Parts: sequence; C-alpha cells; structure tokens
Amino acid sequence: MDLGLTNKVAVIMGGTSGVGLKTAEMFLQEGAKVAICGRDADRKNKAFEHLLSFGIEGDIFASTCDVTSKKDVNKFIGDTAAKFDGIDILVNAAGQSVMGYFFDVTDEQWEQQIQLKYFAIIHAVRAVHPHLVKRGGGRIININATLAKEPERHMIATAATRAGLLNLSKTLSQELASDNILVNSVSLGLIRTDQWERRRKKNEPDMDPEVYYQELAKKRNIPLGRVGEVEEVASVILFLASAQASYVAGSTIETAGALGKAL
Repeated sequence: MDLGLTNKVAVIMGGTSGVGLKTAEMFLQEGAKVAICGRDADRKNKAFEHLLSFGIEGDIFASTCDVTSKKDVNKFIGDTAAKFDGIDILVNAAGQSVMGYFFDVTDEQWEQQIQLKYFAIIHAVRAVHPHLVKRGGGRIININATLAKEPERHMIATAATRAGLLNLSKTLSQELASDNILVNSVSLGLIRTDQWERRRKKNEPDMDPEVYYQELAKKRNIPLGRVGEVEEVASVILFLASAQASYVAGSTIETAGALGKAL
C-alpha cells in the first residue's frame, strides 16, 4: 500500500527516543523528510546518527529544543520549514509521566505536566499552522494514553492532564478542519519504550527483560497478553499521516492491546 508520504515533511516533537524516534525511522523509510527535536543535545546527536541508517542526511534535521518553550518551538519549526521549504505533518510525541497520589504530587510536578500536555502542544500547533495552511492542509497527530479516559490514582497529574489533551485534540480537529488540517490522537497502553526500560533497570535490573515484560503484561491484565512495541504505535501514526486517512479527523485510535475499557 502506498501511503503517499514521499517527500512529505514530518515534524516530530520529542523524536529523539522511543515512539518518536521509531516514527521518524518509518517516515524516512516511506520517503518522507523528518525533523526531530529534544532537550538533550547528546541524545539528539545520537538520534541523528541513528536515523542516517534509514535515510539520507539531507532528509533529516535534528535540533535541541525544549518543547515547553515557545521561543524554542518557534525557532525549531521555523528552521524546519526553511530547510525543507514547508511542513506537512506535526507529531506531538514529547511526554513524561509522573507517578504519585494527589497529596504526593508537588506543585512543580503539576506544572511540569501542564506544560508538557498543554503548552507544548499549543506552542507547536500555533507555530506549524501557517506552514500547513500554505501547503493546502496537513496532519496533526497527538500522542496520548488510555489514562485520558481511565484515570489511575497513582498517576493523578498525568491522567488529569491527558484527559485535557484529549479534549484539546477533539476541539482542534473541529476548528482546523476548514483549513484541511486533520487532527487525531493515538492513545497508548503499555508500550515498551525507553521510559519503561528505565523503570525495568531500576526495579528489576537482574531479571530477563522478556520475562519482566511478560509478567508486567500479566499483572496489568492486558487482554492481548503482551506489552506493545514502539513500531506498532508508529505504524498507526504513519497511517493517520497518510493519504489513506484522508477522511479521518477528530478520532482517537487506541494502541493498547484491548487494555482500555472506556467507550
């Protein structure tokens, strides 16, 4: 199936690791040009070198950027548009969870989640909008989680802000449809990302990784019986960015192995 992504320009906010980096790989394999960003310069450089195995240097742009900084985001988006002469796709993949019950979460942690789940998206959408309009339309894909609909007490700050992001995404899909900009969400369950790898190494450093994830899937009662892989999420993102999804807008696609129970 031809996804129609050849020579499209995809911006991935938070594309230096995990789902974002895998998505960048797969965009390049489909003939697209990609721009990724992250706060850590070393990780950004390693991601750039990694992506050279999937595309040519001229089709890849990597930059340090704090996605919660309006100034940084505007510069990154502007530099990307200048390098590739436009932008077609925005993927908001930057994110980090906070573990903690209500009285354990600090004001600083609440602020961090609000900045990441709201203002990072707000800054990126504002910055990319004129470039998408100039192209005659485009795609915005926001990465979310099943927590948005099924909150967990031990992740109250992340769950609450993810619920707001779900609402923001739906509203944006309606407002930007007249510009032929299709806004959708991908809602993740338990995915084997760098964040989960850090938890595994911290909590069970001596356990075989495959055994760890098998037990985790069983403990979390994932109906499909296993933890998801980043390429399974990236495949959904690429579909939403593709010509095949030309009438999909305002949707949330769960990539969670049937974990979510909310309608």
